[in-house]
Amino acid sequence: MANYKNISKGHFEKGDMYLNMYDAYGRSPVIFESAIENYKKGLQLDPNNTLYHYRLGYAYHLMRRLTEASGEYEVVLKLDPPRLALEDDLKLANKYAPRLFVNPEEFFGLKDLVAVIHPEKPIIAYNLFWDDDIDHPGDNDPSDHEVVWIEFDQDMGEVTGVYTYFHRAVLSTEEAVKDANRHHQRARINVQWGGHGSLPLGWERLKLEAIYEKIGEKLKVKDMPKRYQELSKGIKNPDHPLAKNWPKRFEGSYEDFINFSKYIDSRKLLKKKRMVIISRWPNAVINRYFLAYNYFPKRQWPKQHGFLT
Repeated sequence: MANYKNISKGHFEKGDMYLNMYDAYGRSPVIFESAIENYKKGLQLDPNNTLYHYRLGYAYHLMRRLTEASGEYEVVLKLDPPRLALEDDLKLANKYAPRLFVNPEEFFGLKDLVAVIHPEKPIIAYNLFWDDDIDHPGDNDPSDHEVVWIEFDQDMGEVTGVYTYFHRAVLSTEEAVKDANRHHQRARINVQWGGHGSLPLGWERLKLEAIYEKIGEKLKVKDMPKRYQELSKGIKNPDHPLAKNWPKRFEGSYEDFINFSKYIDSRKLLKKKRMVIISRWPNAVINRYFLAYNYFPKRQWPKQHGFLT
């Protein structure tokens, strides 16, 4: 039995390595199939491994193989069932809901918000779904998925961590934590025009890197000046039929580009749709419980809470 566990662990680790390579080095289908093959081999030997059923589902989801992704997510939630939110859970999600600020010229609206509360650790994943991404009109994802994580002290009732997803990088600052506690435990999150990367307060001083631990890589992520430079020249697919009514470029200066003065009320969406659940597996519960449309999935939790890639 121990030998089977060691063999399955080896397959799972190889699968993680290939999935890191897939995301880091250009999303090659050949590398992707190597990840899938290793996850499957590991699960043949360890069929009740919830984590790797999830990672296999997540991998399928990345490739938009949705029937297979949903099947794996269903297995995950049978092995580790979520808990539907009670009134106290709704209040908790509402208390820490971030304050969202977008550019006054933002074209896309926030269509959905799913709050996933970790069942054991004091952290909430606020999954934001914007109408679309300015650079990807034809990707078959009728939304743009972004994530903000809020960590809190259960006894003190204060925010202890603010983490945001920004184009493969995870950002965090102490400034954002202090500001959240000055504003009734609600972190300020600035949202990039068009692409919706989420920025914590103090983002200007951060080094933007995507970290791939399984392959020992830290890859530089385009910063806001570079994104402004590109978007002010033009979006990537201006002639796509689905983008015919979209802005063709960002009009204005860099100072205009980083003007985050339009407030979006996240609490309003939480109250209206009540999409709150308790689970370790955000993408699985979003897929099986809440959204009838596809989205390109992002990571689950910040590293110290079991970051799943």
